[in-house]
Amino acid sequence: MKALEDKIITELKNLPEEGKKEVLDYIGHLKTRKKEKTLRFLKKTAGKWKGLIDAEKLKHDIYSDRLISTRSRVKF
Repeated sequence: MKALEDKIITELKNLPEEGKKEVLDYIGHLKTRKKEKTLRFLKKTAGKWKGLIDAEKLKHDIYSDRLISTRSRVKF
């Protein structure tokens, strides 16, 4: 478990402050059982995607996709 905690702490250190707060707030709001499951999942997948995708392009795509409205206009 110590190795998992070290890995999570290492990964969190690499995040910007806003990202750290988001992750810790999310984990803090989970129920205990779900929290444990989420931490196990994080342990299994930590760093697995590294090198497979361009992280900067992914972030750019996510933010640009948020600007696109998919709802139809309301007509009065």
